[in-house]
Amino acid sequence: AGSGAFFSTSRELLEPLVLMHDSLQECGDGFIARGGLRDLIRRVQSFGLFLVKLDVRQESGRHEEVMDAITSHLGLGSYSSWAEATKLQWLTNELLSKRPLVGGSAAFTCSPEVREVLDTFATIARVGPEPFGAYVISMTTSPSDVLAVHLLQKEMGCRRHLRVAPLFETKQDLTNAPGTMQTLYRNEWYRQHFGTVGPDYQEVMLGYSDSAKDAGRLTSAWELYKAQEELVRLSDEQGVPLRLFHGRGGSVGRGGGPQWLAIASQPAGSVRGNLRVTIQGEVIESYFGTEHMSDLTFERYSTAILRSSLAPPAAPSAAFRETMERMSATSCASYRAIVFETPAFVDYFRACTPEQELKLLNIGSRPSMRKAGGIESLRAIPWMFAWTQVRMHVPVWFGVGTALRAEIDAGRLELLQDMYRNWPFFQSTIELVEAVLAKVDVGVGKLYEECLVPEALRGPVGGRIWAEHALTVECVTRVTGRTSLLGNNPVLKRMFDLRRPIVDTLNVLQARLLKDMRTSGTNPDLQEAFASTVQGIASGMGWTG
Repeated sequence: AGSGAFFSTSRELLEPLVLMHDSLQECGDGFIARGGLRDLIRRVQSFGLFLVKLDVRQESGRHEEVMDAITSHLGLGSYSSWAEATKLQWLTNELLSKRPLVGGSAAFTCSPEVREVLDTFATIARVGPEPFGAYVISMTTSPSDVLAVHLLQKEMGCRRHLRVAPLFETKQDLTNAPGTMQTLYRNEWYRQHFGTVGPDYQEVMLGYSDSAKDAGRLTSAWELYKAQEELVRLSDEQGVPLRLFHGRGGSVGRGGGPQWLAIASQPAGSVRGNLRVTIQGEVIESYFGTEHMSDLTFERYSTAILRSSLAPPAAPSAAFRETMERMSATSCASYRAIVFETPAFVDYFRACTPEQELKLLNIGSRPSMRKAGGIESLRAIPWMFAWTQVRMHVPVWFGVGTALRAEIDAGRLELLQDMYRNWPFFQSTIELVEAVLAKVDVGVGKLYEECLVPEALRGPVGGRIWAEHALTVECVTRVTGRTSLLGNNPVLKRMFDLRRPIVDTLNVLQARLLKDMRTSGTNPDLQEAFASTVQGIASGMGWTG
């Protein structure tokens, strides 16, 4: 029975229900037990008391602030200044110790930001683990980021810890992910926590959005592929079951795309009968808006997972891997050269796109910037959102043409075509880039340039963007062997062609509104009209970004 006047866990609710069910069966009233009572038991078993579990997510830097406050309070110095080895040793010792650090969230004076994090853990301890899923650590960079969350759960009184899922987001963090997990698997406390205070498997979340913003779509895709391979190998080696959690966005620039294609292109062994993936709010309606669409979505996921589990794709040949490695390096260098190393790029981006004006709209779940700064501090969602509004989609394809051209000029066109035909990962990468290139409208993009971008920026930045676009279209069609973009997908091409003239009008209006807003200052009527164009263009493009 439940504690006091209410049931706090589904197990407490199930006990009297199962007792009633078994009693009815034993008394010969099975027909009653098999009716509504059995249906209720099944619902409780399926959905518990909370219908769906809620993930908790916080950035690693916020946890470091808490640990810094605690160590300073204890007279141990500044945690954030310690070397990683020192952090790991101290965290491990405290996790193995039975004594508390500060005796709860109210036991020491701290900043409101630190208090907020501690209160979150206190709430988890008070409510219990059943309503919660994973504790996701965004911007995970080191093993200490994971141990710190476990120590905070212990300190706040969580008898059963939420599973902690490190989220590896940037190119460098994806490269370091296997090393980070290997250190954790070898840690004395972490190794023994599986199945005791935590679940018996490891969940790792992979970030598609920030890695693409950091290094470009091609490099992001390849680093994610390699990270999955190594994480699977490492988990098999250590005997720890692994669940990969794919943090995909709605747009291709943030890891989105057709579900079947995305799952079929995963490396062998990364899909073993289960898959966890984010479904962005902007695409929920198209995936689950009707019963028929829900059935189709679940069918696609189920079929793709079964196929990838039972008949995984063959590992790429050494030649394929070497070529992909070269292209990734070339593409990343080209992308970062313009986005992060061209001084005028930030000014061009903020002049050509509505990035600054989007902040005026109450449409985001989080601040657009993690902290003050340039592109590096801008969140991936407004980054892609801004480029989508002007129909340029630069982060998805910039650098791809340069990488393909280098291989073609080296006489490896036939190898690229072989990769496209026989390697699902490369085929999906090229076809997603191709689909986005088909959405790019050069005329609309240049309209925004002419209306909003100072002439001094158009050549140094805009000229490079449009040259790369033309090169990418040429090289992609040569690799696919088709004469035009989407030549193999007439249905999708027809949909784009139908939507294009409708959205054109909205883009012309938005460009004019942006010009007026920037010259006349804050005007509620202009902002309202601008918000309508944003919504219309996003609907026409099929995603916000």
